[in-house]
Amino acid sequence: MQDGDVPESSPAEHASRPGEIASPAQVNTSFSPFQTFRSLSIPSYRYLWFGSLLQMGAMQMQMMTRGYFVYELTRSASMLGYVMAGAAGPGLLFGLFGGVIADRLDKRRIIQAAQLVSGALALFIAVSITTGTVTWQHLLFASVIHGSVMPLMMPARQAIVPRLVGRDLLTNAIALNSMGMSVNSLVAPALAGLVISGLGIGGAYYLISGMNIAAIFLTALVPASGPVAGMQHKSVFRDLSDGLTYVRQNKTILVLLLLSFSTMILAMPIRFVLPIFAKDIFLVGPRGLGFMMSAMGIGSLVGALVIASAGKLASRGLVLSVGGIFSGGVLVAFAIVSHFAPVFWAGVAILTVVGFMQAGRMTLNNSLLIESSDENFRGRVMGLFALNMALMPASVLPITIASEFIGAPTAVGIVGIALAVISSIFVIGSGRLRRLQ
Repeated sequence: MQDGDVPESSPAEHASRPGEIASPAQVNTSFSPFQTFRSLSIPSYRYLWFGSLLQMGAMQMQMMTRGYFVYELTRSASMLGYVMAGAAGPGLLFGLFGGVIADRLDKRRIIQAAQLVSGALALFIAVSITTGTVTWQHLLFASVIHGSVMPLMMPARQAIVPRLVGRDLLTNAIALNSMGMSVNSLVAPALAGLVISGLGIGGAYYLISGMNIAAIFLTALVPASGPVAGMQHKSVFRDLSDGLTYVRQNKTILVLLLLSFSTMILAMPIRFVLPIFAKDIFLVGPRGLGFMMSAMGIGSLVGALVIASAGKLASRGLVLSVGGIFSGGVLVAFAIVSHFAPVFWAGVAILTVVGFMQAGRMTLNNSLLIESSDENFRGRVMGLFALNMALMPASVLPITIASEFIGAPTAVGIVGIALAVISSIFVIGSGRLRRLQ
């Protein structure tokens, strides 16, 4: 244990407590494609995974559809940023309490409630489009509500995984979660583009609503996951304070959270400004936008499969931080191609690498956080990690405003340089992160 870390229980102690992560008999560090889908052999995790697949697919479709529709209605990059950033304020507010709620309530019910709200929200937009009453304000309203719901749901979904699969399969299960998101990044945007082209934007929103409702029924098959013992006797604010104190004292978790925040703010906004590249730079429309986002999905899928098949990698902290440097370089390459030689398929190829790097970073960061946190605080730790979901829309606003004044390629290039520089600072300045296995 390093100085400043909170002592953790021994493997024997963990094994004796119901609901805690079971300790593995041994750690498999070899690469094998045969172990890629091991966690799906557990029925409860399998139901959660397929329910999440539908819900996250709906979210991916909604992100693309909303962004394209806002830009089509307003023809303003700044307005696109304002609507997308609408999720940031409530996300930051509710994200602080999402982890507390995950530790206090049945995690399965929290997930189902979020799926219900997301489905109803998509149905509201679909009906507004059908009746011809939709405006960009409706989309802003949907962005705000969606930004309130997701940070409340994400900690519960992440904290329930170790209870279902145990410590030995934890990294594999998290990688499969990332793989599911990657499949959605590949399929959902392309599907959204095809649906928009064939049935219109309203048809896409009806499909999004149906996917969320189907996810509710799959999640109902997951066993209940009750609250952490003793929390009901404290106030919500006391629980939140205890969680923040725990993170502040555990330097490993603190460094991992800071790294995740910085890389999320700088790396993820590329997804939200792709409508600008599709319409104004590559001139490919909604179908081309679907291919661009799907290219990121292909890269993410490959990255997640590599992590899932590799078992427990050595020097994961170093791999995580160095990956940020390479991600920044890839964003700079995309900016250069878009600015000087806007060849669509060259841009698509680079976006594939962007997706690969993002999936690897997110999977490693997520698994390291869960493994480093105690069961009694895991929901609150993952609640802070879920603030990434709120920071991501907020980070869209600066890059979209910059795109309006200096152009989208230049704005993306600046973000890529900043990501590489900040990641280099973590590599050089944090020995704790470099030594993390």
